[in-house]
Amino acid sequence: MIQYIDTNAELKDLTEKLSKNGSVPIDLEFDKNHYRYGFNLCLMQLQLGNTSLLVDPLAEDVDISTVFPVLEQREIEKVCFSFGEDIRLLHLLGCHPKNILDLSIVASLVDYPPMSHTNLLNEALGVKLGKSAQMSNWFNRPLTQNQKQYAADDVIYLTDLRDKLMADVEKKGIMEWIEQEKQEWEKVDFSDTETNDFLKDRDKKGLSELQWHIFSKLMAFREALAERKNRPGYKVLDKTFLIAVAKQPGHIKSWMQAQGMHPGLKNMQTADEATAIVDEAVEEARELGLSDSRPAEKPLSKEKMAAIRKNKTIMQRVKQDCFNPVKALIAQEYGENTAAYILNNRLIEAYIQDREKEFPAYRRDLIEYTAMSLGMDVHGSIHEAGQGL
Repeated sequence: MIQYIDTNAELKDLTEKLSKNGSVPIDLEFDKNHYRYGFNLCLMQLQLGNTSLLVDPLAEDVDISTVFPVLEQREIEKVCFSFGEDIRLLHLLGCHPKNILDLSIVASLVDYPPMSHTNLLNEALGVKLGKSAQMSNWFNRPLTQNQKQYAADDVIYLTDLRDKLMADVEKKGIMEWIEQEKQEWEKVDFSDTETNDFLKDRDKKGLSELQWHIFSKLMAFREALAERKNRPGYKVLDKTFLIAVAKQPGHIKSWMQAQGMHPGLKNMQTADEATAIVDEAVEEARELGLSDSRPAEKPLSKEKMAAIRKNKTIMQRVKQDCFNPVKALIAQEYGENTAAYILNNRLIEAYIQDREKEFPAYRRDLIEYTAMSLGMDVHGSIHEAGQGL
């Protein structure tokens, strides 16, 4: 059964019921600079018994923060799948969930290959779902029946999937691994994450220092216009035009004829604002001594290039001599997919950079114990690999 919640009275009643449960399946539907400006919550899905609860945060009479205390209650397990972006959004909204069980991680630890929620349900439970509403505009109201069913499907089977995967966890005797992975979620804080990072280093290519300064100012202006129009930046103004202006500031005079511009911006007031920004940016660049010949994209120094090459060589040597044999032995014991999750390139790089403590202790313990059983020392192997470089 699906219940649509669009009043705070219903949400308060739901919150009271959820607070009495030991486990709450959850998923979010959101829009991240696709239909509107910014990172926006469009729907929260929760499961209570046989009922899929669709909470509408866009409804006038709903304060979504009403449910936050339940999500932050450590005694209640939050069951989800691939919760990375969801938790970023919740943190930005001021909610810091506790006791998160991400079934995508559990699946990896019981040796399922990386796959989508839909495919895992099919593989583990034999459940087949449709995904026709995946790319919907979740701002639209009222939601279609197809959208509601799609949203409900994201939570309705999470409890069954949890039971199946956790039974495998019990058989493998790796419950402590799961507990440590849960704790990892509580070490991160995305409250100050920049969700509208509009400047990309790759855009520096082909621009001089002066041109990059102008382009940066114009992109900030575009961001302000996007927020004003409540539209993603790329739907407000094509940055190709801004690059052209950065290279030839006089090109700003063709504002009214620019391609890829929101019709609401094609007016003299906005054109004058843009012209003033370009003039100010050019003056600032001159005052800062920025060159129109030196490239904005700076080549790496010899020292930096040497450090990168050294790190890459160490990585190759240590993987071949130490980590690959360790990974193979872990795979024999726990499965190839589990080994690939536990000992990935990020963790190898962390070891080389002496940052391995950033990862759960069970991973480090398993890797170092396995290395010892092979007559190797991980830190010693890294030291040896770096000798003579």
